Amino acid sequence: MKTFKIYLEKKYHYSEITIQEKINQILQWKRLCLSAQELSVLNRKELLPLIELLSIRYSSSTLNNYLKTLEQYYNYLVETQTRKENPVKGFRIKLDQKTLLWGLFTEQELTNIYNTYSTKGHLGGQFHYYRQRNKVILGLLIYQALDSATLDQLEIKDIDLEKEIIKIPSSSTYKLNDRILKIQSNQILEIENYLTHTREELLKILKIHTHTKKLFPKSDKTKFSSITQSIKNQIGVEKLIILRYSRIAIWKKRYNLRQTQYKAGYKSILSLEKFNQQEIEILKQAIDKYHPL
Repeated sequence: MKTFKIYLEKKYHYSEITIQEKINQILQWKRLCLSAQELSVLNRKELLPLIELLSIRYSSSTLNNYLKTLEQYYNYLVETQTRKENPVKGFRIKLDQKTLLWGLFTEQELTNIYNTYSTKGHLGGQFHYYRQRNKVILGLLIYQALDSATLDQLEIKDIDLEKEIIKIPSSSTYKLNDRILKIQSNQILEIENYLTHTREELLKILKIHTHTKKLFPKSDKTKFSSITQSIKNQIGVEKLIILRYSRIAIWKKRYNLRQTQYKAGYKSILSLEKFNQQEIEILKQAIDKYHPL
């Protein structure tokens, strides 16, 4: 796996965390193989039962992430002349629109989405800075369950890295209360790097006055929704609101209703009715269809 790790570093410029996540995914693929099977030589027909097993465990989005890593692994084998063809080239789970819209992610699935989001833009240059900013935004979507309108309102003063908290202002758009939430440990370095370096570079690129207090500055012609739309496309979910709903559902399992209401910013505790546990379990449907794109 050492040479595959080097391959990922050189070809995709992934961060160390992302590379390790992909190595772990390949190891999981290998663990699914029968004792007489070797992952490196399996054909598509032999891989289908393994894909079926993972489809039971994971959402379609997470499984497609695993398939992307597997495709990269076979690309590596082809490029190093270890095998002739890639059996999963372009192979992805068919995304059922209703499942994507309503299927909620688990804690592990949310963490996988965050950890595997690369901060390296494929075109290099300024695109690296856009991806670094986007990862900070993605973290706030996933771990603090923020919405686009609130993200657009945030200012530098709202982040307190010393106390590891974020002060979230009220939102008139979605009628949400202000609240203070903890910043997760795996967000700290990304946010710190953004505040001390990336944000300053973006101000230069966007030619925005340095006195702006916005946490995520943008040009006058840019809508914040275009930024979140880009993130949505990059992580492959139908609606970004699913990240917020998934986090709130997780909070509801861990905390009482009043605590969850506070964290979510809801003005009324009745807003939590949509997160009825029975409905959540029903909506977490198993994917039973897959096809190559």
